[in-house]
Amino acid sequence: MLSLPGFAGCGAGAPAEAIRPKEASSAEALGEAECRDVSAGGEPLVVDWKPDQRGDLEIAMREGVAVVSYSCEGMKLLKDCHIDGNYGFMGMTRKEQVVRLQGADELRANLPFSGGSIGGELARGSTLDVAMVMVGRSKTTWTSPTKDDLKGQCDGATHFVRGATLGAFAVGTGTSAKVRAAAEIFGAGASGGSTSDKQVNTKEGDLTDCAKATPAADTPPPQCGALIRLVLQPIAKEAPKAPAEPAQAAQATPEVASAEPSCPKGLVLAEGKCTAAASAPAYQCDPKNADECKAQCGKKHAGSCAALGALYLSGSERDPAKAAEAFKTACDGGAAAGCVRLGVLTAEGAGVTKDAAAATKLFEKGCTEGEAAGCGLLGKAYLTGEGVTADPAKAAALLAQACDGGDDRSCGAAGPLYAEGRGVPADAKRAAELYKRACDGSDAPSCDALGMMHETGNGAPKNAIMAGILYQRGCIRGHGDSCADQGRMELAKPGGGNADMARRSFEQACTWRSAVGCAVLKSVYGQNRPVMPDVQKSQALRKSCDSGNVRDCATLGILSAASGNKAGGKMDLDRACTRGDAWACSVAKQLK
Repeated sequence: MLSLPGFAGCGAGAPAEAIRPKEASSAEALGEAECRDVSAGGEPLVVDWKPDQRGDLEIAMREGVAVVSYSCEGMKLLKDCHIDGNYGFMGMTRKEQVVRLQGADELRANLPFSGGSIGGELARGSTLDVAMVMVGRSKTTWTSPTKDDLKGQCDGATHFVRGATLGAFAVGTGTSAKVRAAAEIFGAGASGGSTSDKQVNTKEGDLTDCAKATPAADTPPPQCGALIRLVLQPIAKEAPKAPAEPAQAAQATPEVASAEPSCPKGLVLAEGKCTAAASAPAYQCDPKNADECKAQCGKKHAGSCAALGALYLSGSERDPAKAAEAFKTACDGGAAAGCVRLGVLTAEGAGVTKDAAAATKLFEKGCTEGEAAGCGLLGKAYLTGEGVTADPAKAAALLAQACDGGDDRSCGAAGPLYAEGRGVPADAKRAAELYKRACDGSDAPSCDALGMMHETGNGAPKNAIMAGILYQRGCIRGHGDSCADQGRMELAKPGGGNADMARRSFEQACTWRSAVGCAVLKSVYGQNRPVMPDVQKSQALRKSCDSGNVRDCATLGILSAASGNKAGGKMDLDRACTRGDAWACSVAKQLK
């Protein structure tokens, strides 16, 4: 816990101590803090942690995804518990902010590790001022881990650390009558002069080093990487249910306006802290409350305008023009999410004039301000040449940057570039790392790609069990080809495996638009399923097959047979079977 001693200092500091009134106790000065529900998550400050406790958290975040026990009573790091994964760092335009905490509720809500106990150091009219210089964020791609994903001694685990804001901070006591700038708080006590305000020399990081930070940096400056604020999200009780639509369709629109709870229930986020709504001139609205978002956006709260824009794009009141207007207000007010969402509308021509070049400018602005999805969308623009000159190397760098910022879809988009050597040297191991981070999030196709790597031993350790787990994960998330790969692995087992289980996998695959799934149902199980030939895909499979890829020979064979070329398909299946592909052998025998 943070200790807030006064400067008893040498010489000149003593007279100030003599005229200061006797401090009240925590209860007398601040009142009792209400125990508020934090089960939905939050974004607490961690500037009150002792150095050894901060070190424990830093180590936990290097060794995996950190797990905590978090309640209204406080927060505790579970050092022997983790989730298999990692964090990336994404820089942003350097920002300064002074957060002023007053009263037991604000102290307890914003400094949960202290549990409000530091309130005893504050007298009536006193404040706790936290000066922050923020240069970037550390974030994992995990979004919905369950209890089954926890590893180690995890009793009491409730939340995981989704991410953290990094930079430098200084904490000092002050008075509500005087507002100090960040530099003044960082320099508190340096002169040793007399003051009637107690000041605190609790700080971490160096302002000079922070000035060296750049948005494009992949690490923070050596003396400007302190943990300032965490993003805590709850550990799910069970895995999400399979979506009604294929995974590819669900990824059409990026989610950049965060709907994650940032404050305990009953408080709102305003001016960098959780506080009572009545005491805030404007605050972040509940992203599901349209009336509240309209009211707060009307007060020019940028985050609320971003949330309002998202509401205008959903439900029965869909109005892209109003959404664009709200996103522009958000963007102009400093909410990077608003810039990115406005960029999406501009690229589509929804609610605003279609302008690919203007869209990329908005993506770039969002990226510079620390919104990972902005970097990812800008990377995809450089990949396709939409609004900019195509540049695969720049695309790869931006997608990797977005991946480090926690955007799982960008990890998935970067994976094939490294696997195929587009814009970067081919690197199967790096591709596997990117696919894993994408799969840790919600990118189902990446689970399938990583499963294939484990099945073949290309870029990842050969492990059929791990491959099956990854195919299952992709299938549950709605990726048809993952379901087909599940069925394929079953048919490849000695004796053909469990035929009913394989058939169910192929039926699910076909439902989710997997051509392979439909082809197997038609050619092996005799079901009347439409299989439309894809000339471009067939040409790619033929090239890969002729280059020695046995699996692609088998895939080409089943697609050809189902499309009407049974003789040609049988030849490719036999070719793959001769080269040792058990699935091809099984299918060739059962071809109808």
